[in-house]
Amino acid sequence: MKNKILFGIMALVMGIWATGCSDDDYAINQQPLLTDNSVVTGSADVTAISATLHGTVSGLESQASSAYVIGFNYGTAADALTERIVATGGETFTATVNGSLNQTIYYQAYVTLQGKVTYKGEVKSLVLTNARATTGDATQIGANKVTLSGSLIGFPADAEGGIIVSGIEGTENVRAGVRIATVPKESYTVDVEGLLANTTYYYMAYLDLGAGMVYGEEKSFTTTGHTFDLDNDLVDLGLSTKWAKYNLGATSETEIGGLFGFGDKTGFNTSIDPASYASADIYKTANDLAYKAFEGKVTMPTIAEFEELFALCTREWVEVEGVAGYKFTGPNGNSIFMPAAGSRTQGTTTGVGVEGCYLSGSINVSDTQFAMSYHFNSALATRATTPVYQALAIRAVSTAKNVPFDRSLLYGKWYIDNGQDGEQHVFEGPFTQWGKTYDWAIVSNGQPNIGKEIHWEMGTENGWIGYIYGVDYGYMEFFEDGTVNIHRLTDDGVTTDETGKYTIDEANKVIDIDINVLCANTWVAGKSGKLNILSLTSDGLQIALPNTDEYAYSVNYYSQRKAEADAKIPVTLLCASSDGSGTWGTEVGRLAPTELAGQHTFTYEGSCSDAMVFALDFQGLIIKYPNAFVRIDEMKCDGSAIKFNANNFFYGDIEGNGNYRIELFNIYGKGAAGGNVLNSAFSNSQNLGSEPALHFRNSLEITYTVFTDGNGAGFYVPTVNMAYDWGNNQVWSYNQGAMFEVKYENFQYSIVGGQFDIKYQLEEGKDFSNGTMMTFIEVVGLYGFFPGTHATLDNLYLDGSEIMFDATKVLDANESPKYRLELWNCYGATKTGGCAFGIPDEDIIKELGFNSSIEVKFTFRNLFVVPQW
Repeated sequence: MKNKILFGIMALVMGIWATGCSDDDYAINQQPLLTDNSVVTGSADVTAISATLHGTVSGLESQASSAYVIGFNYGTAADALTERIVATGGETFTATVNGSLNQTIYYQAYVTLQGKVTYKGEVKSLVLTNARATTGDATQIGANKVTLSGSLIGFPADAEGGIIVSGIEGTENVRAGVRIATVPKESYTVDVEGLLANTTYYYMAYLDLGAGMVYGEEKSFTTTGHTFDLDNDLVDLGLSTKWAKYNLGATSETEIGGLFGFGDKTGFNTSIDPASYASADIYKTANDLAYKAFEGKVTMPTIAEFEELFALCTREWVEVEGVAGYKFTGPNGNSIFMPAAGSRTQGTTTGVGVEGCYLSGSINVSDTQFAMSYHFNSALATRATTPVYQALAIRAVSTAKNVPFDRSLLYGKWYIDNGQDGEQHVFEGPFTQWGKTYDWAIVSNGQPNIGKEIHWEMGTENGWIGYIYGVDYGYMEFFEDGTVNIHRLTDDGVTTDETGKYTIDEANKVIDIDINVLCANTWVAGKSGKLNILSLTSDGLQIALPNTDEYAYSVNYYSQRKAEADAKIPVTLLCASSDGSGTWGTEVGRLAPTELAGQHTFTYEGSCSDAMVFALDFQGLIIKYPNAFVRIDEMKCDGSAIKFNANNFFYGDIEGNGNYRIELFNIYGKGAAGGNVLNSAFSNSQNLGSEPALHFRNSLEITYTVFTDGNGAGFYVPTVNMAYDWGNNQVWSYNQGAMFEVKYENFQYSIVGGQFDIKYQLEEGKDFSNGTMMTFIEVVGLYGFFPGTHATLDNLYLDGSEIMFDATKVLDANESPKYRLELWNCYGATKTGGCAFGIPDEDIIKELGFNSSIEVKFTFRNLFVVPQW
């Protein structure tokens, strides 16, 4: 069988390289096998009289060894590599050269293809020596710190010693790591910081002789764990995400931590080849360094989150414990400190204490050899692009929280959130599609889940709700003793009950249940056994049902407590005529708790010749809101508004059953005796067996307002208020101890002690001699409940003399929810209605001026409008 012969375009414009045993049997490759970076000159192991040289080549994996030659050029000067030695090996290769003690040798790895094209690495040097470096043990190993040791013999005074650290094992990888230098000694230690928790590092001692290196053996250590505390290690600055208190590779805010290239998972990669780093966004990916380091609870920030930090926070260049950097204070007043950590390129670190260089998880989309970062110093701060190999500090971000798991919340009844009552109580629908790896940490705590961003609410807008999965409007009831009852309502309306057992793994938030959970007619097979609890609150519960290797679904439930809290208030109308027509309880509305407070209108279509029983019932309102109040604002019969005197209505839990009733006319009710209503609210008639003033042939429309946080009863304080100008001549909320009561008694409202006499003596420095631009009585909070409140001005005295006025022009007004009785207000009702005391001079009524005192006598007459029949 003929061999395939590969022709590569290499040496010349097309660079042809042929191999094989037949000149007429070949294939052609349009791309070169090797590039300028394919051949790497490695380190050397030296003795007093010899050196073993190391080199690597990439790109020849598929080639026969006979197709190329590997080796080293070497000599006595960098530009005089006159000797050549063929090496042994493949992708990695070695060769040994001889010499004499203290001799310096320059060397360069090479690869020659078919004797025609040669690729070379860089020129390095070595020195033959008796000096030796020995790698010691690691001690004081922590989550982000370690003490490493070494020893040296035979070293000159001007040499450099220390430890090399790498995140990648293997002799050449470690020797290419980051140097931590120290003064050479027979034995020494170095402290290494900026490490990541639960990470294995590799290290060796070294001796730098200037012309060459001596290395100790390779050793390793693994850092201890570090628990990232979502409650205490993140700071809420009032931004879209929380920021960590300290850098990656640190445990306090003043530690610099590690310096990381883009996608370098240990912080000790010294390569300047962009191919050794990530070339796409690493935020929320397997290459997200913060996600890896801090137990999946946080991520690297995006460049947009950095810009938000610098744009919305105030920043100050400060020193904290001798460390310079920026203090950021967020919109909510909380702050973080970011030290000026500098940066590292290969083994050289610069800018520490002067410049802050922080890496984001975002790539530069226009040139993926650069990452997006943020740079700052004492004078400026700006986003920047940095080479992916430039190692920078990292500060993590997260929206995660630490939601405690409280198993006691599970005890009780749970219903599938599938809209039996037409409402979604907690979730968008009965089911949610998730990735199979989703758990409590991701769903409840909001921790990032790299590569599994699956979240689809199978809710109302998607049509995946209700009968598609069968009725199944039963419930699950969990008991503290570990038993569970599943009450099912099947498609054909049959109810069944099944009792099972369950246990809870609180650490992992897993329920182990021996019967199928309530889940309607889903296609998912796994409905019992060990199931992840994704969320649990007093309102909602999500239990995950595994489906495939990739997807899972949660069944979404709402609690009995939530069902009761969300239950709507039915509004029923009783409107019966003496001839039996009308209704004895038609539902005319149903009010959800979220929309209960405020004004509502209903229309009842029907007829009523007169009113014998006329009432509105709000079912269960008093049970939920014991201090509720409902006010009738308007009534229309057949589209025309009718008059009514709400002072004669009765309000509250009249029948003692938890329902709030407004009794408008009821011959059997509170306002009746002997089968007659004593005082009608719809006319000035008394002792009526029915009220003909209330009748309609087609429709009855009622507008009403519901109050849930107060029924209007209580004590109110009337005050005198006036102003001549917007300077010193103003008096606000002058009271003199006056107070009256709105009493709620026997299911009606009345005013107690509503007559007042308030006298104001002119204070020193004030002048009202030229009149006022406003003078009024005010009661805070009264108008909101009783907009029909009516008061009258009985007498007015200026400087002791009674002033005559037109009582029809002293007007009820409001600055809701405040009630006002306006004598004059250049901005109020009397501005258009006319002043009771004179004609304004621009905004001023001179007739209301006084030199020493003003005294007002007034009376609050009623809370609701009294119509003129």
